[in-house]
Amino acid sequence: MKILHMVRGIGETYPLEIAAAQKAAGDDVKVLLLQDAVLSCKGDAATFCCKDDAEARGVGCGNQVDYNGIVKMIFESDIVNNW
Repeated sequence: MKILHMVRGIGETYPLEIAAAQKAAGDDVKVLLLQDAVLSCKGDAATFCCKDDAEARGVGCGNQVDYNGIVKMIFESDIVNNW
């Protein structure tokens, strides 16, 4: 199952714990950091940052996606969780 977790707040650990458990169970899990959550980007291969949010906050993140990429990620996922 393809699962997308969209995280907006900095320091959110619960969504990341759930994502890790789902990944360990064999699901295809991606985490998308938005708004202030981009400040906690770790550079994991399955973690993505909103390009505009990262630029607005002056941070770099290896896997940046624009709004079109975000929409594509949403539609490619079976489940989308918004935190």
